[in-house]
Amino acid sequence: MNNLSLGFVGVGLMGLSYLDYKIEAYDKNLEKLKPLKKITNVRLNQNISKISKNNNIIILCLDKTESVKEVVFGKDGIVNNAHEDTVVLDLSTTLANETINFANQLNKKTGGSWIDAPVSGGPDKALKGNLAIMVGGDEKVVENIKPILEAISSKYTYFGVSGSGQIVKMINQIIVLNNYTILAEAVTFAKAWNVDASKIPEALSDGHAGSNLLNDLFPRIVNRDFEPTGYASQILKDLQMVSKLANSKNIPTPMSSLTKELFTILVNRSKEKLDGTSIVKLFDLKENI
Repeated sequence: MNNLSLGFVGVGLMGLSYLDYKIEAYDKNLEKLKPLKKITNVRLNQNISKISKNNNIIILCLDKTESVKEVVFGKDGIVNNAHEDTVVLDLSTTLANETINFANQLNKKTGGSWIDAPVSGGPDKALKGNLAIMVGGDEKVVENIKPILEAISSKYTYFGVSGSGQIVKMINQIIVLNNYTILAEAVTFAKAWNVDASKIPEALSDGHAGSNLLNDLFPRIVNRDFEPTGYASQILKDLQMVSKLANSKNIPTPMSSLTKELFTILVNRSKEKLDGTSIVKLFDLKENI
């Protein structure tokens, strides 16, 4: 185990994975902290500002932009005890323009640094340290925290100034999230023609349709496996961010706009916290959601 101590804020589907270091953890939902009590290298703290007092590097893994703002700049936020050696390593997916504002605010108020490092790969890859990470921020600071980035990822790529990582995460989401609806449509098409859809990934794997998403998402859609590796509501949140950022640059995103509308319908109709694979429910005329 590495002796370096890290602050960690936000313990959710992704948040239980970075445990090879000494961790001082916080989550506003105390239920999420219970599984950590038996882990010797994890210490729990119910005060966010004390985490920045005790640790120079604080990792954030939160659900939305507003949560990041509250944790860092709120009444009892990280900023209260941050200093010039503080590094906020934000693994959350947030609005790029807000990330730039956060980085500037933190540096102006404390001299600290902000590294936006949104991740892709989901909880399974997080647990194995195989995440893909898109990084933005001061290159020298990124180099200093390189061992941490390497420990939690199979690959991280530096893209430039603050906000760059978040922009690349949106590109990732355009590619990935539109595929949820495409694969759901394909499964529904196969079912309508009485084709054994379970054979599709293997049959198409060596052709142009072959992909990680075909191998992972397609079988789960076929089997109606809606156990969340990420919530449909989070997918909608990311698609809304894509739309907002696209509109700010007058970029047409017709495919993402349609996918956003479908996930809006799904989230509004369903009271359950289901995986994005549940989008297939909208393609089934017999489904009552």
